[in-house]
Amino acid sequence: MKNLVYLFVMAIILASCSKDKVVEQQSSDNKNEIRLVTLTDGSKTGVTLLEFSSVEHYEATISTLQTQMEQHEDAFLAAWSSLSDDDLNAKEDEIGFVDHQPLIDFENEYNIPSTLRQVFVAAEQQWLNNNDLVVENSPSIAYPFGMAELTLLNTDGMVKIGDNIIQLTKRGFIQIANLDIATVIRIKNGDMTALQEPSVTTSIEDDGGKGECTNWKGKDIPDEYVTGSRKVIKHVHFHSYPWKGVGSVEITSYKKQGNRWKKYKMNLGVAVQTDFRNNNCTNTLLKWSGWKYKKAKSIERNNPSWGAYPQYRAQKAVSVIGQFNYAGISNMNCLTW
Repeated sequence: MKNLVYLFVMAIILASCSKDKVVEQQSSDNKNEIRLVTLTDGSKTGVTLLEFSSVEHYEATISTLQTQMEQHEDAFLAAWSSLSDDDLNAKEDEIGFVDHQPLIDFENEYNIPSTLRQVFVAAEQQWLNNNDLVVENSPSIAYPFGMAELTLLNTDGMVKIGDNIIQLTKRGFIQIANLDIATVIRIKNGDMTALQEPSVTTSIEDDGGKGECTNWKGKDIPDEYVTGSRKVIKHVHFHSYPWKGVGSVEITSYKKQGNRWKKYKMNLGVAVQTDFRNNNCTNTLLKWSGWKYKKAKSIERNNPSWGAYPQYRAQKAVSVIGQFNYAGISNMNCLTW
């Protein structure tokens, strides 16, 4: 009996000692090792986010979700390939086709309470529900990431990769090493003095990236090619992650319906050239994505290159050049600021 009492007391002591840094598994997949975890430093404040075993695992999950989205979209297009653009978009509403269904299924599979994708979708619907589609108010400025990646981020833009917590923001990334949960919670609560902690690496620049070369910048370029009724928004950006640099372009199509706007499926084409610069703003690598053509509401092309931060930067008006094709129009836009 004394042994049982001793073991019980020791279990309580061990449990109380472990509260300084708690990782609670909410949902797991032994095959993929994706987990939904809650981290706390022992206070009442915690952070719930997805956990990936490595950068490779994180990137592979994004790639898988993107493939599932493409397949989901392709199946719809194949079933209704004979329809005109207007009829195709009407059919989508008629049958209740949901573009993001694979992403929603992923969120449900891991019982994720909320993601940055959900925040983006809600903000986008509010933005579209206006008579004028003002590009400066687009949520893509606040959340400049692909839909698959947004699905992996919590509402604070955070994800756990190995022993690091990464936060992605419109200004750059913040990486907190060694499971420094106290610093993570300070950043979550908006305490930017936490960026000075030794566990933190960030690409956020004090001048907002206004120099000739920068590591994180994006721009939206609208073209209302049919006044008052049809528009595309062309997006170009460069992001330097802790493990890669990437030059990206995207084009999204819109059509006005009544007093609001809707995304609109049509034939789109996009390609990107990326001239990677190093930390001294010297040319290091030139990549061309090739063209992508598809009937869709939005398509993108990316040129990634693996390398530890701060290996890659972008030069103003040089490093990211997007080429776009839509409604019989072809043009080119570069990332400038």
